Amino acid sequence: MEVILLELNAKSISVKGLRVSYGKLTALSGIDLELNPGQPVALLGPNGAGKTTLINVLTTMVRRFEGQALVAGLDVRKDSVKVRSLIGLMPQENNLYEPLSGLDNLLLQGALHGMDKTASRNAAAGMLKRIGLFDVASRPVSTYSGGMKRRLIYARTMLHNPQMVFLDEPTTGLDVQSRYALWEDIESFSAQNRSIVLTTHYIEEAERFCRRIIVIDKGRVIADGSPESLKTSGEKTLEEVILNLTGKELTKP
Repeated sequence: MEVILLELNAKSISVKGLRVSYGKLTALSGIDLELNPGQPVALLGPNGAGKTTLINVLTTMVRRFEGQALVAGLDVRKDSVKVRSLIGLMPQENNLYEPLSGLDNLLLQGALHGMDKTASRNAAAGMLKRIGLFDVASRPVSTYSGGMKRRLIYARTMLHNPQMVFLDEPTTGLDVQSRYALWEDIESFSAQNRSIVLTTHYIEEAERFCRRIIVIDKGRVIADGSPESLKTSGEKTLEEVILNLTGKELTKP
């Protein structure tokens, strides 16, 4: 298995003139972005703003677009296999194999990433302990609660020790305790100079844990900066900032 490491001074993500259209619908309209390693970044905006589409481009899920999208200097179309080897993706939807156990879901993910059986089993055991599912690892996923499934999806995302992760609504469906436990793990990952890009409707989480906020609306970046720097008109919260910028409140999950 080839291992690709991000250089400390490299741009983890570089996007120029990114446009995505589905027929007459424009999902992204000329996005330009550069993101650095070790910088937790939140993509915020109303439903349908283009956040998930941007993540899908960067994770090689969407291949038809105009412009350029590089991850760790790799073209997401030309070098899609290498890109997928160094990233982790936590999607919004539940795409676990529910007849399998929690452990077997993780072992399958390890096999897909070319991990040997011993390394995969050790990594799976470690992740299951970190997310509090070790004691139910042998149970079929179909018996898990929604929050347990969400935590397992996170464990699967992190199993192969990716250099960069994309988390699409990572804490949706989790109770408060599980949400903060997950954020502690995310912060620990970021402290290793790894890159994190996430979407969330929990604005207070983005404000507390992310150093950079990118607001997207109608396929365009309309604001970009630290949580405090975006409060330019006397707003007290990021939610007020987004409401002023877009005229729309963010729907809570």
